[in-house]
Amino acid sequence: MPSVSRFRARPLLAAVFALGLLGAPAAGGTAAAAADDAVELTPATVDLFASPREPVLHDDDSELQIDVLVGNPGEQPLPETAVEVTLDPRPLETIDDLDGVFPEHPIELADAQIGATAAETDQRVTVTVPRDRLPFTSATESGVYLLRVALGAEADVTVPLVWQGAASTGRAGASAEAPSVRLGTIVPIVLPSDIFTLPTRSQLEELTPGWSDLLDEARAAQATLAIDPRVIAGIRAYGDEAPEPARQFLARLEASTLSSFLLQFADADPSAQADLGFTALMQPTSLDFVTRFGSFSADDDTGDDTDAGETPGSSAGEQGGDDADPPASDDATNTGDGTSPGDEPASQGGDAGPTEGDQSDGEPVPTQPTLEQLLSWDATAAVAWPAEGSADQGTLELLRLANIDAFVLDSDNIDRASGGPRVSLEQGSALITDAALADAARTALSAPNEVQRAAGVSRLSAHLLLAAQNGSEDLVLGLDRGAVGDAEDPALLVEQLRALDWVAPTGIADLDEGEALLRGSDTLEERRELLRAAVGRESSVSELGAVLVHPEYLSGYQRARLLELFATRHAAPGVDFDEVASRYRERDAELLEGVRAITTERMQLVGATTRVPVQLHNSLPFEAVVDVQVVPASAALAVQEPRFASVAVPAEGNERVLVPVHSRLSSGESGLVVTVAATSGDLTVFTGTLPISIRSGVETIALVVLGALASLLLGFGIWRSVRRRRRASALARSGTAGGEADDSGQRAGARVTAPAE
Repeated sequence: MPSVSRFRARPLLAAVFALGLLGAPAAGGTAAAAADDAVELTPATVDLFASPREPVLHDDDSELQIDVLVGNPGEQPLPETAVEVTLDPRPLETIDDLDGVFPEHPIELADAQIGATAAETDQRVTVTVPRDRLPFTSATESGVYLLRVALGAEADVTVPLVWQGAASTGRAGASAEAPSVRLGTIVPIVLPSDIFTLPTRSQLEELTPGWSDLLDEARAAQATLAIDPRVIAGIRAYGDEAPEPARQFLARLEASTLSSFLLQFADADPSAQADLGFTALMQPTSLDFVTRFGSFSADDDTGDDTDAGETPGSSAGEQGGDDADPPASDDATNTGDGTSPGDEPASQGGDAGPTEGDQSDGEPVPTQPTLEQLLSWDATAAVAWPAEGSADQGTLELLRLANIDAFVLDSDNIDRASGGPRVSLEQGSALITDAALADAARTALSAPNEVQRAAGVSRLSAHLLLAAQNGSEDLVLGLDRGAVGDAEDPALLVEQLRALDWVAPTGIADLDEGEALLRGSDTLEERRELLRAAVGRESSVSELGAVLVHPEYLSGYQRARLLELFATRHAAPGVDFDEVASRYRERDAELLEGVRAITTERMQLVGATTRVPVQLHNSLPFEAVVDVQVVPASAALAVQEPRFASVAVPAEGNERVLVPVHSRLSSGESGLVVTVAATSGDLTVFTGTLPISIRSGVETIALVVLGALASLLLGFGIWRSVRRRRRASALARSGTAGGEADDSGQRAGARVTAPAE
């Protein structure tokens, strides 16, 4: 038996071996095919970001940590690969070297393995370099070096590494004193991009801690404050109802000794206004749509009145001309956003408050502050800050007409001849901010991930160190207004800059003067035309205020929205203004619907006389009062009460009107023509027809059927009653006859049995 088993096993083993030989090429082919399908790591297939975790590597640090972020924007996974970190051992000489070519033979510092990256995801890895792998000693001079982080042979990124040794930060042969660069900083106090008019009370509570920290750091850095008037007005507009921390912050801001100036309301860009041919800067028209939520003491001093001839906010911001309204436009296009005028829980149509001079029991009645009081600010000079690189002679001329002769301009907007950042131009004086510093700071504040933000801080530190080592003139860093408004902690960046040993924070007034010429620029044509369209729609929206309880609410609200659309943040690099304008246009379309009747496909009228419901919808963010007129579309219908006066429709809500209608036909098609107009009769906001199908014969048929059924039921009930009574009588008669028969039988039996006795 064993020999038989071995004999039978041999062919089986041979078959398995043959199958293995045949399967091996197939498996090899599959592996080769998988290798061929792998995604090649190139700049087009991978998003690679890297940065030292700390912006400065100090002599006493034990290691260098480099954070690497690998993103996969494609639909196929990225293969597992190694991350290699190398260093150029030569210190950089100039600022331009930050974007120089990385050498072919650098020093290898470390590598790390990173797993496969799934499609449309990213992953982060930290590469740690021990101190003994770095070519730095305690005697190595401070300087800036380039790091290269690579994935494979094609995908790589270079980032600066700032080394601060124990020796002087100067170069060999320099004086023992560490070189430094004087840096002036402009710190914006602005609102985030998701606030389109003024902040709500809850938003003020959220924003105040960040503003307070930023003010503290600005004071330590001797910075100049650029304040959006909406911050000031937004706190004052609520009076005693404003959050206490916000009121305390405003008091600190007013008492601060830092130099400051007001931006134009909502940080509107004067360059864009000049390109549109405006002869005066736009100004807000009313903020009553927010002050209605506030409460004010009779002795409340909400800001000082502006001097005669000044426009709101002109004490340190943009002064307008006699006519601050922009010219009308015939362009039918418009832009929009999704905003609400304060988003407060109170009634949208509350009373605007008592008028000036009203009294109650001899005591002065508290009044709402005026627009001038809300926007007043005590400062030394009016300053304008156009969008980066956008100013030209037309911009400065518009500002001159507004009595503004001091400007903040970007270095890309200037041909600097020599000297410091404070220069004189034909139209006035200008402060020149450094464009490269501003770009790095923008990345540090607003990059979408932590690694990119850290890279921005590293580049900012490297730029300033190279400027110090090369004996640079004074520099000014103007923090990006949009980035500061949306950043989680902008005060941290100011603190990090102050901590750099080669930076000497300096007040703007103490910086050196220089010479420069204005370099012409222009607003992008596409942005300019979208803004022109939005301006043309403003009057169309504002005229709908005629249907409101307080018409000034809508005009003030729309102007605030329009000024925000002009904000310089929307002109910043990387901003999709088409999307911003699209949101604005959609909101405009909603507002332009005003108060209208909601039409249905068709309404059934089944009775000769009925009350037809007409639903009114108010698309405006404030309470409306309208007159409604309803007339029949044909002689088939008659409206007994055609006019409804002073119908109140809540803000962004509905109201129903019941219209008594009489049908003159039993069947047919007709409708009701509904007209919605202002109570003054000057403006009609809606005219439309509600289609109605007349089926009044249905009512007659239904009544006949119901009558017949009732008659049948009544007849059936009568029949059952009669039948029951007859049956009861028959049973009674049969019972009586049976009783009499029994009595007769008993008497007969008695007579028969008696003789038997």
